[in-house]
Amino acid sequence: MRPELKDLLLAEAEKFSARLSENQLKMFEDYLLLIQKYNTRLNLTAIEDEQGIVVKHFIDSLAGCGFLEHNRLVLDIGSGMGCPGIALKIAVPELKMFLLESNRKKAAFINQVIRSLNLQNARAVARRAEDKDFQAGLAGQVDAVLSRAVGRLDWLAELAAPYLKKGGRLLAYKGREAEKELAESAPTLMQRGLKHEASSSYELPSKGGSRVLLVLRKN
Repeated sequence: MRPELKDLLLAEAEKFSARLSENQLKMFEDYLLLIQKYNTRLNLTAIEDEQGIVVKHFIDSLAGCGFLEHNRLVLDIGSGMGCPGIALKIAVPELKMFLLESNRKKAAFINQVIRSLNLQNARAVARRAEDKDFQAGLAGQVDAVLSRAVGRLDWLAELAAPYLKKGGRLLAYKGREAEKELAESAPTLMQRGLKHEASSSYELPSKGGSRVLLVLRKN
């Protein structure tokens, strides 16, 4: 990772209440190298340049840091290449992280990242969130569900609600249409016992775009 990108990652992470050590920066660097190594083979991301990966994947993922507490059980739905789950696990090592990715090759890649970075209490599972057998094992136990660029909020609420404990949070990473989606999803959110707690708007650096993190709490 170029020195200026390390500085950018450090500065932007701090805006999201994440202070990265040299060791954590090295982990992000190793993660970046693994993405670049396997991207063509596994179609991990359409973004190939390292600045794009740092800004649009790593920094964007870290927006959730301020809404996660230590020693919490977190479920990342539709994790893809591991974001936001792996990025947040690097930044907040105490989290207990499950990463759900239905594509077996991508799930295997995430587990390789976990092993390579020696991340403890993290595991990728090649299952779908709506899988009743998997759901039963974590029903009502999860402190936070993460989802980034997976689907509409009403559909996501249906997936996330069974996992969340009372007081647990759904962190939904969204774009410019976040507030409209929130309004349109109101009936489903009410039915699923989810209440809007916060909307965190932010701009990604290097003209990376406008983003909104919707935070919903389970009643």
